[in-house]
Amino acid sequence: MNTILDHNSRGRRRATFLLAGLIGLCLVCGSVALAAGNIAVSSSASSGANVINLAGGKTQAVVVVDDGDFAVVQLAANLFADDVQRVAGKRLVVTNAVPKTSQIVLAGTLGKSALIQNLVSAGKLKNVEKLQNQWEGTLAEVVAKPFPGVDEALVIVGSDRRGTAYGLMRLSELIGVSPWYWWADVPAKHQDALSIKVSAAEFDAPAVKYRGFFINDEDWGMNPWASKTFDPDFKNIGPKTYEKIYELMLRLRLNYLWPAMHGVSAEFSSAPENYLLADKFGIVAGSSHCEPMLCNNVHWNESEKGKWNYSLNRDVIHSYWEDNVKARSTEEAVWTIGIRGIHDAGMESPPGDVPGRIDLMTQVFHDQRELLDKYVTKTWGPVAQCFVPYKEVLPIYDAGLKVPEDVTLVWVDDNFGYIRRLSSAAERSRSGGAGVYWHLSYYGGPHSYTWINTTAPALMWEELHKSWENGTRNLWVINVGDLKPMEIGIDYFARLAWNPDALPLGAQGQFLHDFAARNFGEKFAKPIADLLMDYYRLGTIRKPELMERNWALSLTPERARQLQNEYQHLLDEEKSLASAIPAEARDAYTELVGFPARVLGESGQIFMADRNAQRGESASDSEKKIASLRDDLEAQVGHYNTNLAGGKWNLMMPGLVTGRNLGSWNSQVRWPWGERTNSRAVASDQMPEKNWRNASKWDRVTSAGKTHWSVVEGLGPSGSGVALTPVDAAVSWSENDPKAPALEYSFSSKAGDAAAWVDFLPVFRLYPGMKLRVAVSIDRGAPQIVEIPGSSGAENENGQIRSMAVQNNYVRARVALNALTEGKHSFQIRAMDPGAVIDRVHLP
Repeated sequence: MNTILDHNSRGRRRATFLLAGLIGLCLVCGSVALAAGNIAVSSSASSGANVINLAGGKTQAVVVVDDGDFAVVQLAANLFADDVQRVAGKRLVVTNAVPKTSQIVLAGTLGKSALIQNLVSAGKLKNVEKLQNQWEGTLAEVVAKPFPGVDEALVIVGSDRRGTAYGLMRLSELIGVSPWYWWADVPAKHQDALSIKVSAAEFDAPAVKYRGFFINDEDWGMNPWASKTFDPDFKNIGPKTYEKIYELMLRLRLNYLWPAMHGVSAEFSSAPENYLLADKFGIVAGSSHCEPMLCNNVHWNESEKGKWNYSLNRDVIHSYWEDNVKARSTEEAVWTIGIRGIHDAGMESPPGDVPGRIDLMTQVFHDQRELLDKYVTKTWGPVAQCFVPYKEVLPIYDAGLKVPEDVTLVWVDDNFGYIRRLSSAAERSRSGGAGVYWHLSYYGGPHSYTWINTTAPALMWEELHKSWENGTRNLWVINVGDLKPMEIGIDYFARLAWNPDALPLGAQGQFLHDFAARNFGEKFAKPIADLLMDYYRLGTIRKPELMERNWALSLTPERARQLQNEYQHLLDEEKSLASAIPAEARDAYTELVGFPARVLGESGQIFMADRNAQRGESASDSEKKIASLRDDLEAQVGHYNTNLAGGKWNLMMPGLVTGRNLGSWNSQVRWPWGERTNSRAVASDQMPEKNWRNASKWDRVTSAGKTHWSVVEGLGPSGSGVALTPVDAAVSWSENDPKAPALEYSFSSKAGDAAAWVDFLPVFRLYPGMKLRVAVSIDRGAPQIVEIPGSSGAENENGQIRSMAVQNNYVRARVALNALTEGKHSFQIRAMDPGAVIDRVHLP
């Protein structure tokens, strides 16, 4: 007898089965969706070979999963059935036994589902060998006469539990249900009929093994929202909230989580349901760089337990770790090893003694790994471990700390998106491989940015694809702050981590077009993508959280007028778009596009108006404009919290400072009304704007083998940064090598001494011992070597070069041009080391 499952029970690189830009959802605007490789969805009832009807036909497929399969497979089957109802109004039946019906959707895990095994044994799954030894592999094909009484089955088979679940969730996206249907209120376009055609078998698997995010700095958004709006019974971020996070991750094919860990949040492990639900959703447990052994230790009580100092308090800390390892020994997890201070503080001991710290960390590794070996299950394979050399730990590692061979080294960025170092040739041979921890949001010096996400997808691609090219392939995790409003960045990250090569040169424009098409329909794809391209470029010039009076005063009058016009253009375009979006999609539009664009545009206008006032230009009008913009921003925040989705997101969005006290938290924006009158300007951009040109506007370019200068759309303040690609650590050139990849720019000058200026992205050299240089010459004469300022990483993390670089998103190098003759000249930039990115060039 068939058992109906409860509604509430819950090759890598080939991105053909559900590629990022394919799901375009012409279902939103027409009758037939774009094909995903060999899979196509139609909004009409169809018949014929390899076609499965989900709704609107004479028969409706039944979803079948084996009752012995993993919980996440059962859960995903029910989510898919729910999604068909969201689109077509009628839910699919989900059962764990094969019914007597013409068509079924069969989902199962290889080696776990008896139904799948029956098809394999009967030789009816022709391509199942592709799943052998694959991590999270998915095979989709239509099988004729799979079981007695069944004509056709769309079979989704996974190499493991997540592979199966991902296959079902990607079908959900194909039929028109956005991964952001809940977290961003994206509606599904109703269709009276749905059918799926699979013209040939499709295989897919991820490139990066562990892919996930870190809920962090949740004090001002996620925590108050969860505590008082979404889950007031729990009064904190707890199982109800995490269940929604896990579902989002499942739909985005992300598998790894560092949970919220600030002092305002209940420790993740304090509610066992948190990690029991994670297992149900197939989520791999993790913890941040300062929370070893999955211990969320922010509430460590020193008065009761002693100092968080392993050299002084080893037995108590060791016992704490042991208790947690025992309690969580059966989970699939990546165990963070090592030790830092409590809640992102530095190591407590031995202070300033690098050899002593190396000895202590070595002892910590030994003790932690002994516990893992003693208690942790091998059900999921060898016990996965990672070590994150963040902040003060990186110099300890670089000084000679030996990390066990099978532990993943997780490299970190500088908190602003620029990766501090990657693996050397020797490190790439380690069995544990490498990973990267990267920020979309950051709370700390030189200034926080946690309000909105202005990090361009192009920068994410440039840094993460560079890490991919240089062996960082085992683990990628990003800091997403409160998750909202980081949706677009998270979406891009998920697709990039799944298949880094599916987004050539970042493909920012195409991604944004496809994202808009998937979520708002093809009609709005281009205008939304165009708006977002401007948004990310302006946000790269200056994040709203990093705007300040001195920055505005440093701009030339021409540059200030240009930015003022561009901020206004952004606001005008957003207003026009907002009025055209259908009523049912306006909440989603506001959350994903409209609110971030208004924050950036209005913040920029506030600082440009304040600049005018400080310069004595129409001070009274400027003050009125600032007041009006400030009031509108407050209204926008109020609308977000009060009106969107009927108040669903109340308290998620922090607002402006009440009482205008700059010392209080708002979004870390340095509002000018909280500053004292100050005419001091930082002279960082005082050269005439007309003499700058984007580096992408070269006159001549040369390549060397596979290495060439590439324009990366959306990268850098110019929006068209030029990167040396691919970034191969084994390739370099001397300063006199005429075959090095070169850029040339023509200019005319008067006779005499002059100077050129080159703006580079503030990237780091690939690893210690390398450099990051270019060779510059006039008329192909004797070269000057230019090292990208701050690229060695030797400067203090919050030193002046890095502090300005991460706020400006460029570093500037001066090149002396002595004894120029009058007339035409060429300015040549030749590559020397891999990794350079050039944004703009200023010539006489």
